[in-house]
Amino acid sequence: MAGGPGFQALTIKFTGRAGLIISNLDVSVAYDQGAPPDPLPPRASTKALWDTGASKSVVSQELAKALNLIPVGAANVHHAGGSSISPTYLVHFYLPNGVEIGGVIVTEFPAKPNFGAIIGMDVIALGDMSITNVGGRTMMSFRTPPTASIDYVSEHDRQLFAGTKRNAPCPCGSGEKFKYCHGK
Repeated sequence: MAGGPGFQALTIKFTGRAGLIISNLDVSVAYDQGAPPDPLPPRASTKALWDTGASKSVVSQELAKALNLIPVGAANVHHAGGSSISPTYLVHFYLPNGVEIGGVIVTEFPAKPNFGAIIGMDVIALGDMSITNVGGRTMMSFRTPPTASIDYVSEHDRQLFAGTKRNAPCPCGSGEKFKYCHGK
């Protein structure tokens, strides 16, 4: 994005503790983002489950039919019911807050009552994702491309060891000087 922060981001806030992370998602056939067609391909709207246990993203058979997706191949898909051969399609994902992911290869699945797509690790791994539950309210944030590591252990240690002098005993209880233990 010219003039922007260099990444795209979205945040989804839930009113309570969420058991599933589900967001809005629009899907279209894929196109060259460097030379987009005019007009852009039609989109179909659905709900999408964010699933870190899914290695690949998928769309429902109904969504594939609604968009008249043309198979670009086939893949052996492993799922809760076993495994099966599924057609593959090349699509464009439009996530909340204007986040777009182009060129996603998806397979299809029978629709579920709560969602018509699954966002798998093929998309999630293109960025940084965090889930927090402060005050009993779930919040999920995602940005792409990845820009920084999130390390809760380092954050904890910075708070635990704040103000510790280099030659003082390490607060971890090791008996070592801080500079030889956690102060390295």
